[in-house]
Amino acid sequence: MAELESQTVCIIPAFNEAPTVAGIARIAVEHPLIGRVFIIDDGSTDDTSEKARAVEGVNLITHKVNGGKGKAMRTGLDATDEPIVIFLDADLVGLKPHHITDLMKPVLEGDADMSVGLFRGGRIHTDLAHMITPSLSGQRTVQRSVIENMDMDSVGFAIERALTELWETGVIKVKDIIWKGVTHRTKEEKRGYIEGVRQRIGMFSEILKFEGKRIKRRMTGGKTTHSEQSDKS
Repeated sequence: MAELESQTVCIIPAFNEAPTVAGIARIAVEHPLIGRVFIIDDGSTDDTSEKARAVEGVNLITHKVNGGKGKAMRTGLDATDEPIVIFLDADLVGLKPHHITDLMKPVLEGDADMSVGLFRGGRIHTDLAHMITPSLSGQRTVQRSVIENMDMDSVGFAIERALTELWETGVIKVKDIIWKGVTHRTKEEKRGYIEGVRQRIGMFSEILKFEGKRIKRRMTGGKTTHSEQSDKS
């Protein structure tokens, strides 16, 4: 077990997730298949760092300013070297240890290069979101070699879409894992309706920008690779 733990790290990007971050961190820290846990506080203005720091075993890295989810994930990767990486969102509700085990198993056993956790039976609107756009799930286990050279800094919330494109283009093998009873706090619930909607629009703007570049590459015969650099917004 100790040998396996040395091969795995869990990275949790967080921005103003004080109500839930400690619970997610504690489940990850106590999980027998996870060696280390890193929380990347991406410029939070609430008590996210304090809540995370209170969980014994957490490695906390803080950004002074909010740089976006992709940048937070890159910070976590650059601070670690384990060959298998688990990404979890900090706003999950209903997460249990067996969900993490199920997510890790296909990659640990060599059946997939990446696995993706999809919500079912949590709440109808988050279930529907994962049914319609499963590529946007932030819950993943992935081989480091797959993502090591990705330009995560500039894609922001499109990072999950960029990861999924590797599967769509045949670069990697991916397995979907159903997470029964799991959901997450929506942006509108966390930030208030107006700010939540504004942030949601910003998220989809980043995704559409990524999709536009992807379509342009294909129309011009360009190759899509996981090391391709995206333009800064």
